[in-house]
Amino acid sequence: MQKNNGLKQYIVIVLSVIIVGMLGWFIISYNTLVTKEEQIKTAWSQVESNLQRKVDLLPNLVKVVKHYATHEKEIFERVTKLRSNALKVMQNTKGNVDTKQIKALEQVEQKLNSSVLKLFAVAENYPQLRSSEQFLQLQSQIEGSENRINITRMQFNDAVGDFNRYMRTIPANIVASVAGFQQKAYFKAKKKAHKELKLEI
Repeated sequence: MQKNNGLKQYIVIVLSVIIVGMLGWFIISYNTLVTKEEQIKTAWSQVESNLQRKVDLLPNLVKVVKHYATHEKEIFERVTKLRSNALKVMQNTKGNVDTKQIKALEQVEQKLNSSVLKLFAVAENYPQLRSSEQFLQLQSQIEGSENRINITRMQFNDAVGDFNRYMRTIPANIVASVAGFQQKAYFKAKKKAHKELKLEI
């Protein structure tokens, strides 16, 4: 009888240790997933912040170019429309980092970059515009914004990679499945769409 009681106590202790251990690794893995997911959101907000900065510069760029190049109405309207579209997409992606939202932002940014390059190209036909201090400052600021976007995009992809790798490890994959975590999408824009926004003067 005493042996049976001792065995039962031993089993209870072993089961308790196992349960506490499993609960412990679940909590640790869950908290790590949450932390890494927040790092992704922070990195994404930096991408958006820098893109917002670039988009905010465009009305001034259009205004300066329009002052010298009055016959380029089509490109002015296109840049203005794409800027409006970019603002809408960014508003919809606030806090979201899923594949659909990222692709939407990639597409609008590609079109926006293409139009900005065309706007810069217009300046080649107007020597006074090319030497305008306002134009040169805006060009420099837009180039700087694009460089920061590229850096923050890489940081975002690093954060996504870190999260996705951790999700594939044991026991994180079990915790992720139970808690509803999903792998995150990378920002994969076409290389030619992100060529340097620069005008040689």
